[in-house]
Amino acid sequence: MLLTLIAFAVALGVLIVIHEYGHFWVARRCGVRVLRFSVGFGKVLLRRTDRHGTEWAVSAVPLGGYVKMLDSREGQVPAAQRHEAFDTKSVWQRIAIVSAGPLANLLLASLLYAVLYMVGVREPEPGQAPPLPVIQAVQPDGAAAAAGVQVGDRVLAIDGMEMPMPDQFVSIVGRRAEQPVVLRVEREGQPLQLTLVPRAQAQDDGSTVGRIGVQLGVDTRFVEVRYGPLESLARGVERTGEVAWFSLRMLGRMVTGEASWRNLSGPVTIADYAGQTARLGLIAYISFIALVSVSLGVLNLLPIPMLDGGHLLYYLVEIVRGSPPPERWLELGQRAGLGILVALMSVALFNDFARLLG
Repeated sequence: MLLTLIAFAVALGVLIVIHEYGHFWVARRCGVRVLRFSVGFGKVLLRRTDRHGTEWAVSAVPLGGYVKMLDSREGQVPAAQRHEAFDTKSVWQRIAIVSAGPLANLLLASLLYAVLYMVGVREPEPGQAPPLPVIQAVQPDGAAAAAGVQVGDRVLAIDGMEMPMPDQFVSIVGRRAEQPVVLRVEREGQPLQLTLVPRAQAQDDGSTVGRIGVQLGVDTRFVEVRYGPLESLARGVERTGEVAWFSLRMLGRMVTGEASWRNLSGPVTIADYAGQTARLGLIAYISFIALVSVSLGVLNLLPIPMLDGGHLLYYLVEIVRGSPPPERWLELGQRAGLGILVALMSVALFNDFARLLG
């Protein structure tokens, strides 16, 4: 439990500091006076003021952070300092400042993935035949067991599809509930043909899918590969893009109903993963931080008011209109954004506790 809390606190602290420092660094480069850099929200527990007048603080609620900038919309600004106020900067400078936080998280992820590629990663051994699904487990009372499927069988074809990938295998079985399916496997070097009937399983949305009661793996040989610094950095950027795109696709599938909202995780689950990866070692823990950093960057770029992406949306409207959106629009947007975030957090926390109790 203590390791989980420490691992979660360290990961969260690193991600918050990097995110907020992105805002801070670009704001300073744009000539904006930064009043406070805080890790955490609420009551300030520790503070220190630097020679530029910025207060560096640690606050009571450690689930986030913020950078407070001089802004005439939030109070009186002396005429001599007005040129240092955030709201007096050009729209392009404001876009740069706001986008810097999420981009800092994506940059951190790229660097962490690059470190992993330099240390060494496991990749499929070159030159081997395309991997085949392998039966790793069979439910005793499932359709596969009834048809004679055994652990260790290598799947050669299913329903006429040669050398299927695991997701193709699952898709075919899912579509053939209560219908015969021909399965060709290799067992101890000998081909074998089996006929099984996937059993219908009800889903939350009322539909049914076929299930045969097996767990699949992939028969692939792996080797450890290390890359040089430049190639590692390129692969780190590529890996970050892949994870970001996967996150967006998964979110889109949840919005359209193709994926369950049960996939959404909250702080309890994330803390649990932090502890699990920390126990596995430094490499797994670094990979975990990189993954969460990508997720944090993507989340903050979503066009939801109250997130960085919501502010970017306002600035794009300002560019199109030639003037900032009306104050009424901003008020309605903030309320809608707060409602969306509260709903998302509620679902995430519900999923967290459902996993704990389940």
